[in-house]
Amino acid sequence: MLCAALSSATAWAGGLGDYVWERRPLVVFSPAGNDPRLTETLRRIDDSQCAFADRDMVLAVVAGGSTTLDGAATDPGESDRLRQRYRVAPDAFTVVLVGKDGGEKWRTDEVPDLEVVYSVIDGMPMRGREMNAGSEGC
Repeated sequence: MLCAALSSATAWAGGLGDYVWERRPLVVFSPAGNDPRLTETLRRIDDSQCAFADRDMVLAVVAGGSTTLDGAATDPGESDRLRQRYRVAPDAFTVVLVGKDGGEKWRTDEVPDLEVVYSVIDGMPMRGREMNAGSEGC
C-alpha cells in the first residue's frame, strides 16, 4: 500500500503533487477560458463554496494553454502535463475528481452536478474518517 502511495506522489511531482494527502483536486479541462461550460462549472463551485471547502477540495482549471491551481497561475508546461496524465484532448471539456491519494475517483465530460461529486467524496473511506473526527464545517 505504501509503495502505491509513493508512486502516486512521485507521478504528481509539483503542481497537484503538493496536495497529495492534503486536498482533493477537482480538475476542470476546457478548450478556452470563455467556454460556457467552464463558466457554469465555476458558478456552481462558487455557489457551493462551503461544501467545496468542507471536503478539502482545491480547484485546478486547465483552459487552453494556461492552468491555475487554487487561483494561482502555474508554470506553462502544467497544462500539457495534466492533459497527458488524465488523457484529455486540448479541445475537450472534462472534469476529473482526484482523491487525496492522487488517484482519479470520478470523471465527466459535462458540466458537473456538484451534489454527485460531493456524494462520491462522502462515500470515500477517508472522508468517513474525517466526518467522524468531527471536523467543523463552514
